[in-house]
Formats: sequence, structure tokens, C-alpha cells
Amino acid sequence: MRNSDSTRRNSLRTIAVASSLTLAASAAAMGTAHAAVKVTITGTVSCAQFEDSSPKTVTITPRRGTADSDEPPGEGKTEPYTVRLTGVPNGGTTATVRVVCVDDDGDTNTYKRKNVPITKPADGSALKLNLPG
Repeated sequence: MRNSDSTRRNSLRTIAVASSLTLAASAAAMGTAHAAVKVTITGTVSCAQFEDSSPKTVTITPRRGTADSDEPPGEGKTEPYTVRLTGVPNGGTTATVRVVCVDDDGDTNTYKRKNVPITKPADGSALKLNLPG
């Protein structure tokens, strides 16, 4: 009887070790697939569609990751901007871009673009996105 109990314990240990290794490999693969990256987005933003307006804010909200916004420096119809997103999945995501424009009287107009693809360029450079584009 003693020999049979020992064999049963060894079999259970082998199954437990194999299960643990399978679970660990599965978890490692999932962690790699969902690794998050930082994506810098640069470009120009235009409010030319609204009379006498200049860009006030650009906000990019990714479906997965953390949103960021920028306030362009000048008062021209087209201005440069830079936004840095964190937590973007390695394989990319989509985002909603919201631009607020302000005119000489302080009135605001807003436009949005939905489902904008966001992925980190393979060379690690900034993603170029001109708005509207």
C-alpha cells in the first residue's frame, strides 16, 4: 500500500508542476501581448473651418490608455501641437480626437474625429497626425 500512495503523490506532483508551468507560460504570453507603450503624437491643428478662429486645445483620448491634451502656443489658424499618450497597447488602439477652437470674440467651436488609429511607429519616432486631416 505504501508504494501505491507514493506513486499517487508523485503523479499528483507531476500534474501540479505541469499545470503551474502551463499557467505561467500562458500568463507570460498574455503579458507580452498586452504590453503598454508611450506614444508621442505631433502635428498641426487647424481651425480654418471656423471664421477667425485659432486652436485652443487638442485632446486625444485612446480607447485603451491614458488621454492627454495640449494647448497650441499661437493664435494662427494652424498651430503645432504635441500630445503624449501612455498605456497604449503594444499592438495599438483607436482614439477620439477633440479640438476646441476660439475666435476673436471668445466664442468656441469644437470638432471631433473618432476611431483614429494610434500605434507607436516601429522606429520609435513620434506619430504624425495633422488635424483636420
